[in-house]
Amino acid sequence: MLNELKKCNEIQCLSLKKLEELAGDCRKQILEVVSQTGGHLASSLGAVELTVALAKVFDLERDKVVWDVGHQTYAYKLLTGRSDRFNQIGKKGGLSKFLSRFESKYDHFGAGHASTSISASLGISKARTLNGDDFKTIAVIGDGAMTGGLAYEALNHTGHLDENLIVILNDNEMSIDVNVGALSRTVLNISSSKSFNRVRAEIIRQIREHKLPLAITKTMDRVNDSLMAFFTKGIWFEKFNFRYFGQADGHSIKDLVSFLKLIKDIRGPILLHVITQKGKGFQPAEMNPAQFHGVGPFDLVSGKPQKRVQKGKSYTSIWSRSFAQIMDADEKVVGVSAAMSANTGLAEIQKSHPDRIFDVGIAEGHAVTFAGGMSTEGIKPFVVIYSTFLQRAFDHITHDICRQSLPVRFILDRGGFVGADGATHHGILDLTYLRMIPNMVVMVPKDGTEMQAMINLAYKYNDGPIAMRFPRGSTTEYSELLQSELPELSFGKGEKLQTGADILLLAVGTMVESALEVAKILEATGLSVGVINARFVKPLDQELILSMVSSVKLIATMEENVRTGGFGSGILELLAEHEILKPVVQFGVPDQFIKFASREEQIEEAGLDVPSMTAKLQRVWKKMTGPTKNQVAV
Repeated sequence: MLNELKKCNEIQCLSLKKLEELAGDCRKQILEVVSQTGGHLASSLGAVELTVALAKVFDLERDKVVWDVGHQTYAYKLLTGRSDRFNQIGKKGGLSKFLSRFESKYDHFGAGHASTSISASLGISKARTLNGDDFKTIAVIGDGAMTGGLAYEALNHTGHLDENLIVILNDNEMSIDVNVGALSRTVLNISSSKSFNRVRAEIIRQIREHKLPLAITKTMDRVNDSLMAFFTKGIWFEKFNFRYFGQADGHSIKDLVSFLKLIKDIRGPILLHVITQKGKGFQPAEMNPAQFHGVGPFDLVSGKPQKRVQKGKSYTSIWSRSFAQIMDADEKVVGVSAAMSANTGLAEIQKSHPDRIFDVGIAEGHAVTFAGGMSTEGIKPFVVIYSTFLQRAFDHITHDICRQSLPVRFILDRGGFVGADGATHHGILDLTYLRMIPNMVVMVPKDGTEMQAMINLAYKYNDGPIAMRFPRGSTTEYSELLQSELPELSFGKGEKLQTGADILLLAVGTMVESALEVAKILEATGLSVGVINARFVKPLDQELILSMVSSVKLIATMEENVRTGGFGSGILELLAEHEILKPVVQFGVPDQFIKFASREEQIEEAGLDVPSMTAKLQRVWKKMTGPTKNQVAV
C-alpha cells in the first residue's frame, strides 16, 4: 500500500481496511530500515496509527502538523514522500533523524530538543490569523516532552489567546490498562459524543458571555468541572482554556479518525489525549522501550544489537563507575539528571542509591537551580546532562550558580560531534558558553584515565562551580583504578607532552591525540614541534603556556568546539594580555551547523582531521619562512 502512494493527500480517500494495511506497511519498513541503520524506533512505532489517522482527516498539503522533537515521525516521513530515501536516514546526504525545514515542505518546524511544538504551533496559528489564511494547525507532543516547562508556558499563552489550535498529547508512558474494559469504553463514548459536547459547549458559552447572574455562572462552571472530572482526566487542561477530548486508543485508526473528525472544526484551543504504546508491533521494543528509544543496528528477529567491535571503554561507563565510587564513599553526594538517567550512566547507580539520584524530567533549568539550592545546605550535587541539552539552562547556570559561586559540579556527556543525530545534538558550544561566565571552571580530559582524575578533582573542589565535558565514544587509554589510587590532578595546570622550537600545538580533549599525530608528521619534515595538553579551558595554565610560547615562531590551538569564544579564543586573549605578537592558527568548528553524518565525516568537514590540520600548518609555515627543504605533501 505504501508503495502505491504518489501524494500524501491520496490517503484521505482510503477505506479503514486500506488505512490499516498502510499502517502495517509503515511499521514494517521502519523496522526493516532501522534494524540496519539504527535510529529512533520505539516512539516512531508507537505513533504509526496516529500518523495515518492525521493524514486521513487533515490535508497535509495545506494543514500544518508540528511534531515535538521528531522521535515519533518516521511514519510521517514515509507518508510525506520520503519512503524511497528512508534507508539513508542518519547518513551523510540522506534523511535527518529529526524533522528539518531544509529537508521537506511538510516539516513545518524543525526540532531535536523537546517541548517546542505547542509554542511553534501557536506562533504558526497566530500568523495564520494575522495573514488572513485558513488552514488547520496541529501540534503533536509526547515522548516525555510534556515534562518541559516550555510546553506549559505555551499552553498558558494558547488559552489566553483563545487561538484555534489542536494539541495532540501522545501519551506513551501511561499504562494502557486503565483504558481497557466496559467502563473505559463507556467513558470514551460519552466524552466524545455530540450530545455531551453540545451540553459542554452551551455551558462554556454561557460562562464566557456572562449573560447570567454570577451565582448561576459559578454553578455552571462547577457543573462543567464536575463533568470533566467524572468522565475524563482533562480538567487540568480545561483550566488552561482548552477543550479536552480523550482518552483515545492510539492504535485504533477507527477511533482516532472519529475523534479527529469531531475536533477538526471546533473553534478555540483543543487537546486530544491519545494513549499509545512505545515499540508497538515489535515485542522486544514493547518489553523494553527505553532500550529501543535510540538504537544501533539490531537483529530483526531477536531484537539483540548487532555485535560491534568496541575498542577500549566508553567514556560514559568510566564516568558512571567513578561516580558510583564517590557516592558509595560520601552520603552528601547526589546526582541530578534531566530525563537522561539511563544514557548518562546514572540509572544503575540509582539502584544502589535511590534517594540520591534525581531525574527531574525535561527541565534542565530546574535541574541546575535545584542543584544550586541543595549546595547551599552542604550537599554536593553533580548535574549530569548532555552538552547540547545544558544549553537550555544557560541563564540558570549564570544567574543562580555562577553569580553566587555555588559548588555545583557539571558533567557534560556528548561533548563535541555526535554523528548521525546531527546539528541538534552536537556538543560544540559548551566550551564557549561556559568559559564566558565568571567563576566557572572548565575541564576537558584527553582520555579515560585523565577523566577519572578530573572527576575526583571536581568532587573535592568546593570554591565554586566546576564543569567537565567528555565525548561520545570510547577511549583505549584507561586504567581501572579506585578513587584512592588516582594520581592527583593539580588545579588549573596543563600537561607538557613535548617541547619544540618552531611550532607549539595547544590542544584539549579529543584533539590532544590528533595534535601528537600532527606533530609527528611535521617533525618528519624537519620541524621542531611542542605539544601541550591544556586540560583546563578555564583557568588556563598561564605559566606553562607563556613559557613555551616564548620559544616558538608559530602557535596553533585545537579544540572540538566552535572557534568563536572557545579554547583558542582564550589563548588569543592571553597572548593579547601579555602583548605577545605571534601568528596563531585556530583549529575548531567553523561558524556553521554541521549536518548529520558519521563522526569521522563531521571531523573532516570541520577541518579537524589530522591531514587537514597538518596541511594548513605547512601552508602557514611556508608563507612565514619559505619552503622547508624536507617538506612533504600531506
